[in-house]
Amino acid sequence: MRRIPLGDIEETAAALHASAEASDELRRTVGDIVAEVRRSGDAALCEFTRRFDGVEIGAAARDPSDAAGGDAPGAAGGDVPGTLCVPPASLAAAVEGLDPELAGALRLAAANIRAYHERELPHSWRETLAQGQVVGQEIVPLAAAGLYVPGGLADYPSTVLMTGIPAQAAGVGRIVVCSPPRGDGSVPPGVAAACALLGIDDVVPVGGAQAVAAMAYGTASVPRCDIIVGPGNRFVAEAKRQVMGEVAIDSLAGPSEVLIVADEGSEPSWVAADVLAQAEHGAGAMGAVLSLSPALSDALEREVARLAYDLGIATDTVTVVDCPGTDPAMELVNVFAPEHLELHVEDPGALLPEVRNAGAVFCGRRAATAFADYAAGTNHVLPTGGAARYAQGLSVSHFLKRVAVLELDGAAAARLAAPVAVLAREEGLAAHALSVELRGGDDA
Repeated sequence: MRRIPLGDIEETAAALHASAEASDELRRTVGDIVAEVRRSGDAALCEFTRRFDGVEIGAAARDPSDAAGGDAPGAAGGDVPGTLCVPPASLAAAVEGLDPELAGALRLAAANIRAYHERELPHSWRETLAQGQVVGQEIVPLAAAGLYVPGGLADYPSTVLMTGIPAQAAGVGRIVVCSPPRGDGSVPPGVAAACALLGIDDVVPVGGAQAVAAMAYGTASVPRCDIIVGPGNRFVAEAKRQVMGEVAIDSLAGPSEVLIVADEGSEPSWVAADVLAQAEHGAGAMGAVLSLSPALSDALEREVARLAYDLGIATDTVTVVDCPGTDPAMELVNVFAPEHLELHVEDPGALLPEVRNAGAVFCGRRAATAFADYAAGTNHVLPTGGAARYAQGLSVSHFLKRVAVLELDGAAAARLAAPVAVLAREEGLAAHALSVELRGGDDA
C-alpha cells in the first residue's frame, strides 16, 4: 500500500492507472489462434483446449441423446447442439445439485438484474415532420449474442446473469456461452446452473482467445454471433480487439478498479474492505481512496494492513491519496474515469451531478461495490482503464439496433424534391437529383 499527496491531477491519474499495452508477442499469439479457429473450427478448439487447458473435449462431452438427426449449428445456425456443447442434462443436473441457499441467491440476483434492465428498453417511434414525411425508428434485437464467462478453476455464475439477462431483455434470438473447462471437460457448476436458470442451452466448454474467435466466426458447435460480451484475461481482451469490426464487442476490459471519495465521517474498516475487494481480483486490479481527512488516511493505513493480513490479499495496488478538498477530488475522479466510484460522504447526492466519467456510482457509505457485483440489480460489466470517458456499462442497448424508417406520400415528396435536388447537384450526384425529381412531380 502507498499513501501519496494529490499533486498534478493528470499525473496522479496516470500513476493510479494499472493498465498496460498488449505486447507484440501477445498480439502475434492471439492472431495465430484466431486465424486457426477461423480456418479449422471445432478441430482448432479441441486442439487449443488440449494445449492450453490440458483438457480433452469433443465426443465425450456430448450427450448421446443429442446425436440423432439435424445439422450442427454454425455460422448459418441450427437447432441441435454441436459436438462440443455441454449436454442439456448436465445443465439441468447442475441446478438440481445447487445448495438451496446458493440457488435462492442466484434467483434473487436474477430477478433484480432483470428488473433493472427491463427499465432500459427503448421503443419504436414515428414522427411527422414539416414537409409531411414520416420518420422514425424500429428497435430490432440482434440475432445472436456470445457471452464469455471466465471459468476453469473459478466459478462465476454472476457473470452469466450480468451478460445473459440484458441480452434476454433485449429479445436476442440466440445466446451462446463459452467458458473454460474444468478437468473433466465440463464448465463450472455455478456457471452451468446459472445457464440452466436462464434457459441458455448453447454452452461450450472453451475459453481464451479461441472462444472469442469461435463466437466471432462460427464453428460447427458455436454459432456465429453478432456481439461478444463479458470479461476475460489479456488473451480474451486481445482477441476481442482483433475481431472487432467482424463482430460487435462490449469493451476491451482491463484490470478492475475502484475510486472511493471518503470524508472524515467514513468508517475506516468499511472503506478498507472496499478497496481490498477490488485488489482481491488480482491481475493488476486496483483500489484508491481519495481521502478528504488526514485522520481518515492514518486510520486507513492501519485498517488496510490489518484486513489484508487477515484476508491474505496483497496491497501493492492499493493507494490512499490525500486530497485537500472535494473539488480537486472530483476533478481527479473525472480525469481518471473509474470503473466503480464510491461516494462515502455526508451528502453523496450533492456530488453526483459533478460526476461526468464513471462506469457506475455508488452513493452513500453503505452502497459498497460488492452489492452490485452480485445482486443489487445494476450491471457489473463496466468500462475500465479510463474508457468511462466515452463508454458505459453493459446494457440492453448493446444488444439492440436502431433501424431508421422513412415514409413519404406524394405531397411530402413534392415539398422535399427541390431542396434535395439542389443538394445532390452541389455534390455532383445527378442520379440522386433525378431520383427525387421523378417522385416530386406527382403530388397525388
